Amino acid sequence: MANKTKHVLNVSNRSVKGSAAARRVRAQGLIPAVVYSKGATGRAISVKAPEWEALSQHEFNIVSLQFEGGEEVRVLLKETQRNFIKGTTSHIDFLEIRKDVAIEAEVPIHPGFEQPAGCSRGGLLEQVLHTLRVECLPDALPELIEVDVSKMNVGDLIHVSELVLPEGVKAKNHGDLVVFEVVDSTKMAEDIPEAPAADEETAAAEPEIVGAKEKAEKAAEREEAKKK
Repeated sequence: MANKTKHVLNVSNRSVKGSAAARRVRAQGLIPAVVYSKGATGRAISVKAPEWEALSQHEFNIVSLQFEGGEEVRVLLKETQRNFIKGTTSHIDFLEIRKDVAIEAEVPIHPGFEQPAGCSRGGLLEQVLHTLRVECLPDALPELIEVDVSKMNVGDLIHVSELVLPEGVKAKNHGDLVVFEVVDSTKMAEDIPEAPAADEETAAAEPEIVGAKEKAEKAAEREEAKKK
């Protein structure tokens, strides 16, 4: 399991809400965002776009928002909206968390660095499930779940129920879901359908059509020769 890294974002409060205000915020190189908390209205904030884009290169769920004046709020990343034409983030939703209240989050699943034993016997590792929904206290939330696949042979499966999770972390996905599978690559090749063979009657007819055309042309040539 990878060591947890504290991720920090410098943010500022926004006094004006609405789409027009959000456009003005974006024009200043900032991203409009909202921090939601249980039993309270959403808190409008602004995030520096370069800081967010740099943070987005890492895998994370929990962020510490650092406000001007020293206030720090721990939040869970809830949702992001992107402008796919510009390739930028247009809005972010955060959820404020408390150390003593359990949260649910999606955590990435990674295979271990060692190849499965079955790969040396014609096997191919397939990852079916890429994220796991977990429930735990914020401080117990892992950044990722690394799974040892080194002992897997051809035909072996690893299910959600077989994952080794950190203490205090509970999987919310159904235990029967497949996470990894080592498939037989030779059978995969056999399963690829071959191109349909040409119809025998059509194939047999093609030379006859060509032959008939040649006979007609030769007959026309003979008729022309007679006229001369």
